[in-house]
Amino acid sequence: MAVVPGWLAGDELSDLQDEFEGAFAAAKGTELETLTPEGKDISQRYGQSRTGLHLKYNHGDELKQALPRTHEIFTQEWMASVASSYLGLPCTLNRHLILTDDFKPDKEITWYHFDEIGALKFLVYLDDVDRDNGPFQAIPGTTSATSRLRESEWLTFDDFRKIRIDVFDQHSEELFHTLYGQYKSFLLSRALTFQAPAGSLLVFDTDTIHRAGPLAEGRRRRVVRGSSYRGYWP
Repeated sequence: MAVVPGWLAGDELSDLQDEFEGAFAAAKGTELETLTPEGKDISQRYGQSRTGLHLKYNHGDELKQALPRTHEIFTQEWMASVASSYLGLPCTLNRHLILTDDFKPDKEITWYHFDEIGALKFLVYLDDVDRDNGPFQAIPGTTSATSRLRESEWLTFDDFRKIRIDVFDQHSEELFHTLYGQYKSFLLSRALTFQAPAGSLLVFDTDTIHRAGPLAEGRRRRVVRGSSYRGYWP
């Protein structure tokens, strides 16, 4: 995991915020895809989340035409270098870009989880984020064991909708101790909370157990995140 506080500022941050607001304004009134019965978000463009809304864009011309400044920021050469160094070649930089607007209060925006498909994520806060508006939280040292768990889930189910990503509620204490060498409560006590100003960048492996934390009444959290994958993705 890496954090760059205040990575974007001034006009760059304003441009990203303006395109974010414009994208959601344009989507308003169009078909809104709902969560699956398992609570998973598999929408292709404009979707509902547990605490708000999100928009999803594919990389390339689609993103460039819809959000040119965002496209420019998330296709920088150094990002491609980081992704290829970490994931190996070939890899696909920021295959999907997702804008999330969280505004409905809840004890957590997302539960502690891993992503169904392993990725390296670049995530930018568009708001100042503290403990009460959905801070990114992660448990260091869990990446390798979680990767094995994710692969086991795919070998068992071979179905995106059935992969059990909710690690603390969907897996046993015994499995936790077998994989991580610790029981759930001890592992959870090691979680880190990333409070940072608007424009801050977080980079992390999605096999690291992570979540977006609590969202208090009257608070908002806007985030743009891109997912980079091993191999070529269309």
